[in-house]
Amino acid sequence: MLRDLLSAPSLGLSLLVDGDLDRPVRWVHVCEITDASPYLEGDELILTTGVWRRRGTSALDFVRALETKSVAGLGYGLLNPGDTVPQSLIRACRGEGVPLVLVPTGTPFIAISQWFVERLHEEREAELRASLAFMSDLVTSADSTDPATGLKAVARILRQETGHGVWIADGTGHLLARAGRVPDAEQLKAAVRNMQGAPGLGADAHVRCLRSGSRITALIGLTTSEPGIPAQARLEAAVPVVGLVLARERTIRETERRLAGELVSLILARQEQAAAARMTSYGLDPQQPNVAIVAAVADAETALGAAERWLDTEDLNGVVAQRGSELHLIVDDGSTAVPCDVYVGRLVRAVKATGAGIGIRASDIRSLRISLIQARQACELALRRGGGTVVSQQLAGRHSLLLALQDPDVLDSFRDALLTPLEAHDTKHSGELVPTLRAFLASGGRWQQTADRLNIHVNTLRHRLARVEEITGRRLDDTSDRVDLWLAMETPHMSPY
Repeated sequence: MLRDLLSAPSLGLSLLVDGDLDRPVRWVHVCEITDASPYLEGDELILTTGVWRRRGTSALDFVRALETKSVAGLGYGLLNPGDTVPQSLIRACRGEGVPLVLVPTGTPFIAISQWFVERLHEEREAELRASLAFMSDLVTSADSTDPATGLKAVARILRQETGHGVWIADGTGHLLARAGRVPDAEQLKAAVRNMQGAPGLGADAHVRCLRSGSRITALIGLTTSEPGIPAQARLEAAVPVVGLVLARERTIRETERRLAGELVSLILARQEQAAAARMTSYGLDPQQPNVAIVAAVADAETALGAAERWLDTEDLNGVVAQRGSELHLIVDDGSTAVPCDVYVGRLVRAVKATGAGIGIRASDIRSLRISLIQARQACELALRRGGGTVVSQQLAGRHSLLLALQDPDVLDSFRDALLTPLEAHDTKHSGELVPTLRAFLASGGRWQQTADRLNIHVNTLRHRLARVEEITGRRLDDTSDRVDLWLAMETPHMSPY
């Protein structure tokens, strides 16, 4: 800036015509030709001794030619003691609004050029040092063992550097970190939509995008529509660091999810000692009240992330694992005063579950297995009811829980021994023995009610059921035989996992 030049004691410059002294000076250039405008780009400080006056060029023409390129100022050098600046030049500069600086005889032009180059070097070195410090701070923030802390640090550092609000969101528009004023939830989702199909750097100067293939994994943006070149450069530099933090977070998350899945498997496999040790690593006490929850979802991967965030939002101590299209949760039921069915209702909304089941409140690791199985059975009942229903401990006294606790191979053998002959008969003779038996048992053994439901004569019903007794060797007027046949029919739908 001209103000800096004027304040340099070693140069001894003085201001003759005032103007914009805070305007940046791009370069210092010595000019003695009549019209230097073809060789200028603007924002230069022009130094001259007035040689052009000897060629008949007026001061006004000389200054106007410089002003066409919007120079930063004009410096007039005195060659001999006692020389003065021409009044015509002073009037021309004042009329055209060009700052005029007096260069005394003791200050050579090269001294001004050298001072400018040294100052330019210092400024660029300072910019480089600031950039290095900025990148060092970002990399240090990425070293945080907690990804959330790392992202918050990136946002804070970027805000300090740019002066704008900073936000970091995932590929769905969910806010991961912020510093200062940020867009609302709808604006973040709109930002994701705007970035779909856009180049990697983003469609807007204030937003940058991270992708995995064609999928957006994260956005980082400034809360301004015109960030300026320096802020854009800082934003650009932060992108790979955010990617590094998210990659680390993804690795940690995938490992935790795998271990969570193994925990559920250990509990179901009755590996109680290993399961108890794994629970403590999640901050769960296997000897304290824990409850199992199973939720059926349409998009398991998205729902899993939503469930993990739900645990944090609810401030619940727990773990969640994905098994097929279901989420299995183990929650410390003693860590909250909120009733279980209340916070599970909020879980259903958070993960967009089609149904959810709650198991018994387990007092130890052994009963936690029963709670898991019971929760899954309750979830199946909730799915039959539809509408995101939550079923709590509905199966505790039902035969289906007992079936679920048995070995699947034993159940299959039990079922096949009773029903396979009937199914083979129906296939061969296009018969209706299995549906007839099912309807009869469902009616509680009421003959006329069963016949009416099947739209057949009661004698036809008696004939069919007599054939069932003949093939199975079981009597329908015997309670134990009826129970066996009923359980065999329930078995195909009740294998535990």
